[in-house]
Amino acid sequence: MEQLETIKKIAEDNGIAFFGTSFVGDVLPREFGHLPYAVTLGMRYPKTVVEGIKQGPTSLYFHQYRTINANLDRTAILIQSKLLKLGVEAVYVPASQSLPENAFRALFSHKTAAVKAGLGFIGKNNLFIHDDYGPAVRLSTILTEMELPVAMESEQKPNRCGTCKRCADACPAGALYNRVPKAPYNVSDVLDAEKCSFTMKEKYQHIGRGAVCGICMAVCPFVK
Repeated sequence: MEQLETIKKIAEDNGIAFFGTSFVGDVLPREFGHLPYAVTLGMRYPKTVVEGIKQGPTSLYFHQYRTINANLDRTAILIQSKLLKLGVEAVYVPASQSLPENAFRALFSHKTAAVKAGLGFIGKNNLFIHDDYGPAVRLSTILTEMELPVAMESEQKPNRCGTCKRCADACPAGALYNRVPKAPYNVSDVLDAEKCSFTMKEKYQHIGRGAVCGICMAVCPFVK
């Protein structure tokens, strides 16, 4: 499909580490029901950055987090613009997002789209864990009406956390329940998001505005 190759090229030219497509029409908010296909974009953290946050976040990690999100958004809007120019309706979902009425809910789950694309699974740490790169990744999504290749359900990856509970043990907030996420994915089944957010602000606000933690990512055995 020529249009698909065009947007893959935009992703590749802008440093995207992995790319996937999926059907998400069954999990979309009503206002996006006319855009049932998703393009997933992913970028990696350097291992050096991840190794540095096992005991707590660093300013380097904080700035990488923000810069990677910015590049994901920039690339997603380039793809959105290209699709619109081709006469295809599309809208990108920001890499880091929350709703005004509920800071602990997102407009749409990037992780759900990535799982449906067969790129990996959601771990007990509430992070998307890529098959090749582990949890040290960030995601963005473009929703579109353009029909895209869809992974078979049998191609979607099962959770591989097993009995591991490193993330739950390491969480400074005690916010992880050591549970495997079930479909349909719901954050509250895995994580106390309010407790996580409060601890980040209380302990790590000095790192930067909109503090992030990342310890559960750094201790995960799937980090590559």
